[in-house]
Amino acid sequence: MNISQFSKKYGLSLDTLRFYEKCEILIPDRLTNGYRNYQDIHEQKVKLIICLKSIGFTLEEIKQLIELETKPPSEECNIISNQLIDKKIEMIGQQIKLLEYGKETLQDVKKHIKDNSFVKNQDIIQDMIENLYKLAKN
Repeated sequence: MNISQFSKKYGLSLDTLRFYEKCEILIPDRLTNGYRNYQDIHEQKVKLIICLKSIGFTLEEIKQLIELETKPPSEECNIISNQLIDKKIEMIGQQIKLLEYGKETLQDVKKHIKDNSFVKNQDIIQDMIENLYKLAKN
């Protein structure tokens, strides 16, 4: 499939697909006329890229993982991939904590708004915001 069809199918801009190619993350085949041609293997790879980006992997980290796929299995590859995965697991755990606390904070603020005690509880609300800020900074 050509770049325009691929772009529409996966909701990615043409510029994004060209950027992925420039970064050597997703390199389509080329037809004799020079046009890009995306095959099933590219569809599998773009799905992986989209999934990894959605859970917080950077393009550089995605590139590392994709490059590891091309190498023969080794202890070094296992160590590198496990380090990247462990780092993301920790990051996702922190994001979950932040989101849970953020949800609780918003529910508390909503209660204060509902019973018209927002102004009276301004110090409590400010403390919640400060705690949320500290959690977000980590």
